[in-house]
Amino acid sequence: MTRRTPSLPDLSQLDVNERAALVALTKAVILADGKVSDDEQTEVARISAALGDDHYRALMDVMDTRFPDEASLKQFLLTITRQEARELIYGIVLEAATAGGVGGDEPQLLSWLEKTWNLQVSIGESGTAAAPSSRPSR
Repeated sequence: MTRRTPSLPDLSQLDVNERAALVALTKAVILADGKVSDDEQTEVARISAALGDDHYRALMDVMDTRFPDEASLKQFLLTITRQEARELIYGIVLEAATAGGVGGDEPQLLSWLEKTWNLQVSIGESGTAAAPSSRPSR
């Protein structure tokens, strides 16, 4: 069943590293369960279109080389410090991940990111995740 999703927010507010994080993280989360659904493919196409297909492909090529495994990706994700960007990236990645159902290692990576980036995700009335927000510092 194909879902109707709203358009993506303006991604021009993301700097090049934040865009790279979006691309690499989307790929890692979607591939974490070992399969890519039609809905997940649709989400990737939306991200690619929002960034520009050529820019998306260039980022993907660089990310594939720079981050061959989850450990190197996590190290890079630690460098994303702007909270607004973190929230935007996580929201888009979560939408892409849930498009085909969450399975495999997807929950672990999303949970790690939520904790590491100090995000609080709430589940809306429809059962879908609402946009993340910062957790109060403790």
